[in-house]
Parts: sequence; C-alpha cells; structure tokens
Amino acid sequence: MFNDIEQEEKLAKRKFAAMRGKEHIPAQLLGLVEAVYRIQNEARAACAAQEMPAVELSSVDQVIQGKPLLARDNFPYDAAQAEDLFKRFTDLLAEMGGPMAQAADVIRAEGDELMRAAHAAFLAGDLDFFKDFAARTPQAPRALAFLAQSSMTPSLMARAAVLALALPQDRNWDQATCPVCGSLAFHSSLRGKEGVRVHCCSFCRAEYRTFRLQCAYCQERDAAKLPFFTADEEPGYRVDVCESCKGYIKTTDFREMDRPSLPALDDLESLTLDILAMRKGYTRPTASAWGF
Repeated sequence: MFNDIEQEEKLAKRKFAAMRGKEHIPAQLLGLVEAVYRIQNEARAACAAQEMPAVELSSVDQVIQGKPLLARDNFPYDAAQAEDLFKRFTDLLAEMGGPMAQAADVIRAEGDELMRAAHAAFLAGDLDFFKDFAARTPQAPRALAFLAQSSMTPSLMARAAVLALALPQDRNWDQATCPVCGSLAFHSSLRGKEGVRVHCCSFCRAEYRTFRLQCAYCQERDAAKLPFFTADEEPGYRVDVCESCKGYIKTTDFREMDRPSLPALDDLESLTLDILAMRKGYTRPTASAWGF
C-alpha cells in the first residue's frame, strides 16, 4: 500500500524536474510544494522509527463488510511533530509574500489555539471549520487547510503504513471509502499489464485496490454512467466521471510511459484536468493532496 521512502524521493526528483516545464503550474506554488514534500518525507521517516500506539482495530471481516480498520477521528498521529511542521510550513507561506504571507500573518496571530483547532478539525473531517476561517483570508482561502493537512500527513502516513499490514494486500475493496481509515480517495491509477485500479486515500494516503469500473464515491457500476475523458495536453491522465453523482476522480495511466507516478504529485501535475472537469459540471468531493 505504500512506497519505500527512499525510492519515493528518487521518483519525486524526476517528477519535480518534469513539472518545472509546465506552464500551468506557477513556479512559486511548485517551489512551495517541493519544499513541503521534502520536509514531509523526512518527518515520515522519523515517524516510521517510532513505536505504534496501541489502538483497537476492526476485524478483517468487519472491514470487508465496509467498516474502516480504524476511523479517522480515532487515528493516532504525532501531535508534537504536526505542530512543529505547521509552524515551519507557515514560515514558508510567509516567505512567498502577497496573499499567502498575509494569510500566514493572520494564522500566526491566532497562536497555538488555532493550530490545534485546525488539526482537530482535519482529523474529524470538519470542512465547515476551514470554510468559516477562509472568510478571514479571502485571497488565500485554503491556507489554513493546507497547513493542517500538510503538517499531519507524515505521521498519518507512517501510522497507516503499519495499520495496513493487518489487511489483505491483494484484495479488491468494493466500498467507496479507504479500508484503513474510511475516507474518500483523492486520486486513482491504473497499474500493471491488466490495468488494476488503485485508489489513494485523501486522509491517510493508503493505496488500495478497487474495481476498475466503479464510481470512486457512490459505487455506481453501470458502464453507461461511467465515461471518462482525456486532454491532449495531459498525456497519461484521464478523468473518470460519474453521471449518477456527478463526481470525478483523476486517474494516472503511465503503463506505456517512462514517467514516475506519485499520487500527491500526479494530482498537482494534472491541475488542468480539474478545471476541465468543473467546466463540464463535475465536482470532486475531496480537496487536493495539498489541501487546495
């Protein structure tokens, strides 16, 4: 369900180098994500060396029936590390100047109370909390969500990597949520000769196999209601849509290309497809890998 961190770093270097030539990705945004990604990997490696806290898990049979192994609001994470990263990433926003720096000032002024409330809201999936705060940083409405998500992701991934070992690794999961934490997927990919579909969780980043022809959100399986579209400017990507719930998920298919695939960075690289999907009337019920 998870890539080796060292191998992932090598792939990420290639990925960032390729994205620097993409006109639709602002250089400043790419620089921010690259810095955050590097720090996240260092933090995730540190978490991987820690002892896993004792938690009560659902049985495999219960997970097969649709219950998550461990619900996200009970998910263990390294609070001290998340708080340190939140502050480091706030510094990065401040260095960007403009709206991001202004948002960083507003967030800093609220101190640790806001930071901890944001972490609690992300853990609970409380989207209204971030929506309400966004009114205070209208030029950078997703700044707080970015900080909360990005600072918690390393320890969530490290914990999920351990938890996922309790589940069968070669099973197709048919529920519309992550079998590890119960959250929705934010990205999908087709892998191997047969094009096995693998979703990536928007919360814990677990990767899990699922049925190729099924809506990622409402579980629709009628092929007539599950078309997809591509764009010439984004080879290797497609957008799978559902006419029942009007949701969409971007899918990476690099099987015939010599290109590295990392879901969080694939999501950033294919930004133009989000715009096209929204213009066609579809929505994605999750934020991007970066809280945007």
